[in-house]
Amino acid sequence: MIKKKLSEKNVENFLLENPDFFINNSQLLNKLSFPSEKSPKEQTKVISYKDWIIQSLKRKQKNIIDTAKYNFFTQKKVLECSLKILKIEELKRFLNFVCNECPRIFDLEVINIISCDKNFTQKFDLIFKDEKTIRQVFDCNKYLILDAVDENLNLFSDYDSKIYSNAIFSFDKDVLNSPMLLVYGSIDNHFLSNKAFDLIFFLSKIIEKKIIDLV
Repeated sequence: MIKKKLSEKNVENFLLENPDFFINNSQLLNKLSFPSEKSPKEQTKVISYKDWIIQSLKRKQKNIIDTAKYNFFTQKKVLECSLKILKIEELKRFLNFVCNECPRIFDLEVINIISCDKNFTQKFDLIFKDEKTIRQVFDCNKYLILDAVDENLNLFSDYDSKIYSNAIFSFDKDVLNSPMLLVYGSIDNHFLSNKAFDLIFFLSKIIEKKIIDLV
């Protein structure tokens, strides 16, 4: 009898159609080889299923530890920054702190406010954009968006550095009776994950509350 040679695609399709295959045939796992995840140079190296599981768990553990460290340092910065904000009682000084000092605290290229009120933005050195542009991203229901920068909006066209990722918070529409945004800009992929989403949202609400009190 002539055996038909199985292609990799046939095997892949079979496993996808039978997700319990290795549960029912677990003894086969010890006979298979798996790619090493240690480094790109070792991608061709094969290891046992047991070693592959150990590597995967170590990698996941490292990611959890790195995220925890990141959130700890960010949490500390957010707390310190919030306490400073709450002590400020003058609008110009408050906006100067948010736009000039806060970016240095959080190692960001930009933290600023975008408004369609030209007098307000000129007076306090904020970002002016027309209302139509702002409304393309303004959403007081979603409040906060973390994503790659939308080049078509040109939100950061006033800056020399190329901003790659951003966090965009929509202020309550009644703050200046017009849509207004709080934007955080980074030259790397800082905002392409949901890392510290709750902390950024918390800080944004602190800034919103303060600007409502002072305007």
